[in-house]
Amino acid sequence: MRSDGKTLAECVAEEILSMIVVEKRFQPGNRIPNETDFSKELFVSRSTFREAVKILSERGILEARHGSGTYISSNIGDLYLPPQKSGVDAIELNELRLMIEPEAAYFAALRASENELKRIERYSIAVEEKVLAGADRRNEEIRFHLAIVSAVHNGFMNRIAPAVFDAIDRSENVFNYEEVRQGTILDHRMIVRYLKERNADSARTAMRLHMLRGIQLLKDIRSGVINDTQDTFK
Repeated sequence: MRSDGKTLAECVAEEILSMIVVEKRFQPGNRIPNETDFSKELFVSRSTFREAVKILSERGILEARHGSGTYISSNIGDLYLPPQKSGVDAIELNELRLMIEPEAAYFAALRASENELKRIERYSIAVEEKVLAGADRRNEEIRFHLAIVSAVHNGFMNRIAPAVFDAIDRSENVFNYEEVRQGTILDHRMIVRYLKERNADSARTAMRLHMLRGIQLLKDIRSGVINDTQDTFK
């Protein structure tokens, strides 16, 4: 049992819920991976995974179908805010993220489970691999930030995050500018380092600097300081 009184199964249940509500990895009606594969991904035993599934089933989030598997309930729409459908101003969006994500990094450093820290680091490595390969990394970048937000373990944050990150997916794509790629690897390594060290203040500062870098880049693009051209990927 953790210092906050939660069992490992309860922590795993929260991780799975974050994958559904925050990361939007699974949609209502989707079947989740089988017990063997999913327990390996979450770095837990199959018995702990089964207990986590039981917790979520009792909450009406998962439902087991005999002979078919375990599915996301179709009645979870009230767990999160619906995404916006209108246009997104990237600077305004990133200013909002500046208000939220540094504090999320602070609390994630204090609250994240070891499994969650491993997941955050895996996403950071995936981003780095895409950067070094010169490939589009938007999805990996979003998952990295979502994993940090989900590690805060705050119900209201989990309701807000899908709308925010859905907006990122539809906003101006600055991920592939060379100026962004140059700073991303260092920024992410610093954030991951401080999260793993449980250094909440430094994690907050590293995330704040990361956000400010993105805002300044957007302003430079719009003012013409940086050419409004970027690499394209197939």
